[in-house]
Amino acid sequence: MADCLLDLHGSAHRERRRVENRLFRREVFTHWEHEVLGETIHQTLGPSVTAGEGDLAQIGYRSAMNLTATIAGIDHDPADAEATEYLYEIVKKFSEGATVMHSTRNKSEVMDEVADAMCRFETEVYLASLDRRYDLVTRFGRGEIDETALPRDVLTTLLLNQDRLDLPNDVIMREICFYLQAGAHSTANAFTHTVDDLLTHGEIHTADLERARTDISFVQRSVHESLRLNPASPVAYRTPIADVTLTDGTVLPAGSLVILDLKTANRDRERFGDDADLFNPHREVAEGVPRWGMSFGGGTHACIGAELDGGMEIDPSQPTQDPLFGTVAIMAHAFLAAGGRRDPDNPPTLDPRSTRKHFDRYPVVF
Repeated sequence: MADCLLDLHGSAHRERRRVENRLFRREVFTHWEHEVLGETIHQTLGPSVTAGEGDLAQIGYRSAMNLTATIAGIDHDPADAEATEYLYEIVKKFSEGATVMHSTRNKSEVMDEVADAMCRFETEVYLASLDRRYDLVTRFGRGEIDETALPRDVLTTLLLNQDRLDLPNDVIMREICFYLQAGAHSTANAFTHTVDDLLTHGEIHTADLERARTDISFVQRSVHESLRLNPASPVAYRTPIADVTLTDGTVLPAGSLVILDLKTANRDRERFGDDADLFNPHREVAEGVPRWGMSFGGGTHACIGAELDGGMEIDPSQPTQDPLFGTVAIMAHAFLAAGGRRDPDNPPTLDPRSTRKHFDRYPVVF
C-alpha cells in the first residue's frame, strides 16, 4: 500500500485525490449503479437463488469484487466462474494484508502470501488490462479516438495523468491493488453486516424485515445504521506534523500517534440517543450529523467512494428522477427481495483469523 492514495498526505495526496475525484463524480456513480451493478448482481446472486442456497459472505464479496474490478480498471467477466474464483482468492489475500494488524496468524507468513498474490495478480491479470488501456490512451493522445471511447476507471485515469503526477509503474499497480481490496472488502463487509442486522432486527420487528424486501429506500437507511455500528475500520491513526492544542488544552505533540476511536464515536449517546448501541433503522439524528457516524472518515481523507457505497440520502420531499441508493443498499435489497434468509440449520460463524468482526461463513437459503 506504499504511496497509495490512502497513505499519502500533503500536496502529494491533494494532487492524486484531485485527479481521481474526476472519476468519482455523481454521474459516473449513476452509470456504475444503473449500467454495471445490476448485471454483476445477477451473475453472482443468480446461481445461489436457483440452487436455493448459498453463502452470504461469498455472495457479497464476489458481487463487490466484480464491480470494484470494473471501477479499478481490471477487465473481468463475472459470468466466467473460474476467472471470478481466481480473482476472488487474490483479492481476499490482499485484504489479509491490509488488515494484518488484526490477524491472529503469523504476520510474516501473511505478508509472504500477499507478496506472492501480488506477483500472480500482476502477471496473470493486471498486465493484460494495463496493455489495453495504454493502447487506448495512446490512440486518444494521437486524436484517433475521442474521450468517450476510454474506459471510466481508475487505471485509465492514472495513465492519462501519469506524467503530471510522476507516477512510477509499480505505484500505479499498487494503487489498483488497493482499490480492488478496499472496494471489495469494505463493501462486502457492509453488505453482510447490513443483512445480518436486518435479519436479527426482523426476528422481533417482522414488519420492518418485510418492508426491507420491497422498499429500497428503507434498506438504504438500514445500511447507514449498520455502517454506524460496524465501521470498516474501528480506529484511524493520525500523526500531527506540528504541535496541536485542542480546545480542552490537550497538546498533541508533532510526530506523536493519535488514535481516533471511530467505533466509540459512532455510539456517542449525545449524538445518536440512549439506544446508540442498538440497530434502529428508524433512528433520527440532528441536522449535520451523518447517519453513518464517522464510518467514512472525514476531512481530506474521507472515503473517496462513500457515495458509491452508501449512496445519497433520499429526501422524500425532494423527488429526483435519478436517485443514488448506493452499492450496498442495492446488493442487500436484491438478496432480500429474492427471499434470502439465514439457513436455520447452519448458523453463521466469524472469521477466527481476525480480531475484527468478519463473517467467515454465513449460510443462507432462498
